[in-house]
Amino acid sequence: MILDKIENGNKYKCLSGRFAKAFEILKSGELESKEEGKYEVDGAALYYMVQRYVTKPVEERRFESHRRYADIQAVLSGKEAMGYTQVAGLEVTSAYDEEKDIMFFQTPDDYTNLKMNSGEFVVLFPDEAHMPQLQLGGPSQVLKIVFKVLVD
Repeated sequence: MILDKIENGNKYKCLSGRFAKAFEILKSGELESKEEGKYEVDGAALYYMVQRYVTKPVEERRFESHRRYADIQAVLSGKEAMGYTQVAGLEVTSAYDEEKDIMFFQTPDDYTNLKMNSGEFVVLFPDEAHMPQLQLGGPSQVLKIVFKVLVD
């Protein structure tokens, strides 16, 4: 897991060419005006989703993880909390869906609470469980970009 400011995205281009392209797009300043939806960059190997939502109480969210993709979740406006923990030892509530590359877990008693403000991103690698879209001091309208980066 990496948590940093979007302006520092260049530091993480070394992860792969796909990460480099994602951070280039993220820093372009062109994403704020995009409509909600999915946008392909390199087919299934790299794409992103534009999301607009109001953050929710922890009781309305659940932990998830992926196996084939890393996430770059960037908050462009608003703020949110995100639960974070390792997958090992978590109780599965929805088995892995290979087509959607996702599985869900029971919320553990102990996890890290990440705080994300406008202009920050988190990189979540496969098998790192996360619970996004949580309220941080109350509901917040959020504009978030989620890149899905295929990890070979």
